Amino acid sequence: MINKKYLKILRSKDRIFGKNFIYNEISKYIIDSLDILKVPFDNILQLGINDNLVANYLKEKFPTCSITSADIELSAFTKESDQKLIEIDLEDLQINNNKFDLVFSNFFCQLTSNFDKLLESIYQNLSSNGFFIATIPSNENIYQLINSMYETDNILYRGMYQRVNPTLDTNDVFRLLKLYNFDAPLINNNNFNIEYSVFKKLLDDVKSLNLSYAGKDKRKYFENKKYFVYLEKQFKKKYYKDNFNLDINFNTICAWKK
Repeated sequence: MINKKYLKILRSKDRIFGKNFIYNEISKYIIDSLDILKVPFDNILQLGINDNLVANYLKEKFPTCSITSADIELSAFTKESDQKLIEIDLEDLQINNNKFDLVFSNFFCQLTSNFDKLLESIYQNLSSNGFFIATIPSNENIYQLINSMYETDNILYRGMYQRVNPTLDTNDVFRLLKLYNFDAPLINNNNFNIEYSVFKKLLDDVKSLNLSYAGKDKRKYFENKKYFVYLEKQFKKKYYKDNFNLDINFNTICAWKK
């Protein structure tokens, strides 16, 4: 089960909104997909406030559209005059039965422990012929860092801890999309590599993605400096070539409501 309190703490951390390179790069895949569509969107829901690229793109393309942005914690964000902000529970998504032409989400839907129910709620909140698109991490995402963390755990603790939230299996996601009557579901795998000259910058970027394991059985203690010294050494052994290399691997999910 997800520790909702811990997730809210993560989402309340001060962030430079819209300045995260990884979020912005992933957003471009959403924009590219939306740019192909030749239908207008008037009433739009953004699930998870991680960047502003997609929202700005939609405002420019559809100047009269209304965008509602929803997150599990809003304290890190300032309300804009032309944007509605609502706080939600990902385990029980209730948006007063609004009907949206478009629901989009960037690296957020995977935070729920009940993806089944979330998809059902998204479907219910879509208008007829509404479109849903979201990005979620794949099981290959940041594998260099995850493997290095497990190796560091073995050295320091003689065992391994769960370090990131479990990923959603694409077959299960596709099955659920069909179960809830989404039309023309499609899941694409995407990947890009980032090179870091400084390991701490890599860690800072990954930390801001809120991928840290949020189960109720999460390790209670934060790691000290010693852990990160060992972690950098383990990372360097296998994944360093001129720079620290990190693969961002994710799935783009999209479907229509009939």
